[in-house]
Amino acid sequence: MRRANQRGKINTGATAVVLVILVAVAGVALWQSGLLPVRMRQDGLYGGGNAQPTAEQATIARPKLYLPAPAKKLRGHTAVRRVIDGDTLEMADGTRVRLIGVDCDELGEHKVDPEGAAFKATMYVFSLLEKDPQLKLEYDQERLDKYDRTLAYATLPDGRMLNRLLLESGWADTMSIAPNTRHASEFAKLRDEARASGRGKWAN
Repeated sequence: MRRANQRGKINTGATAVVLVILVAVAGVALWQSGLLPVRMRQDGLYGGGNAQPTAEQATIARPKLYLPAPAKKLRGHTAVRRVIDGDTLEMADGTRVRLIGVDCDELGEHKVDPEGAAFKATMYVFSLLEKDPQLKLEYDQERLDKYDRTLAYATLPDGRMLNRLLLESGWADTMSIAPNTRHASEFAKLRDEARASGRGKWAN
């Protein structure tokens, strides 16, 4: 009789353990699927049942960023057809221009993070060119890079140099490659000031 009671207790205990495991597994599955009314967010706070967006969901298709023709062509300036990324432009004649002395974060080939520094640098350049998309190009010692892009300092119609503005705003780092180093010291100072002030990509 004692053995039967012990066997019954063991069976009851085993059943309880199995039920606890099944409930736990079901709970984890519901939590991960976002079906529970509350769940722990990645920042440690409780939120609603909707799952947090993934990195893939947070991206958007890379925009083409074509610009209109300038309303009035200025002497010595070249029209810009498209902003490729923060430091690379496509001119109206098809020439690709790589800005000397600056280096923006790489933009995704097909998808971009709209909150990332690469996209914000690109849109910053686009906003500067949108109203009057033409630039006066100035060259250093070497005219082309290994990708046959034209290397240049680019000045907006209002006289501001685009290379400087990218560094001042904090959307670019410096990239000094000899022999095109005419403004290297000045550019490094602008970068350091932007980083110390937490501007652009240097924020936080």
